[in-house]
Amino acid sequence: MAIETERRAQEVIEQLRARGHHAEAERLAGSLSVRGVERGFLFALREACETVLTAIEAIDPVMQTMIEELRVEVETRLRLKDGSDEK
Repeated sequence: MAIETERRAQEVIEQLRARGHHAEAERLAGSLSVRGVERGFLFALREACETVLTAIEAIDPVMQTMIEELRVEVETRLRLKDGSDEK
């Protein structure tokens, strides 16, 4: 994240806290953390894989079993290691 953007995000977080919106401030701070970015990236990657697998399945329905196995692999491999990943 660019330094200026990070500084502005921190200002927003502090303003939220100052106005008593502590939960929202923590949610924003969490989404800007490395862990939050990693979670977002993995979610987007899983969604992209799901889209591709659905397209393949639509083109060739005979491959349904293989596609389901790939879906399980994608779900298994594209998770945070501590298991706290949410959809």
